[in-house]
Amino acid sequence: MNMIPRSILLILCLFSSFGWAALTRLDMPALVKLLLAQGYHDIREIELEGDRFEVSTLDAKEQKVQLSIDAYTGEITQQKEAD
Repeated sequence: MNMIPRSILLILCLFSSFGWAALTRLDMPALVKLLLAQGYHDIREIELEGDRFEVSTLDAKEQKVQLSIDAYTGEITQQKEAD
């Protein structure tokens, strides 16, 4: 019978857990913390639409903006002035 060495099994388990972690969606507190660190404030509305967050907030220049943010990476994919 072929036996897989324990070290290889451990490595496979680690890789599978890292892959799962990469697919974890940001939660609201993490998203807010990320935005505050980038100079956004007065976050007024957050909506989850599929794989992205839609956020209404003020930027560092006190301008109202609408952000589209990747729900998994936290990357701002679009920013436009809000009405």
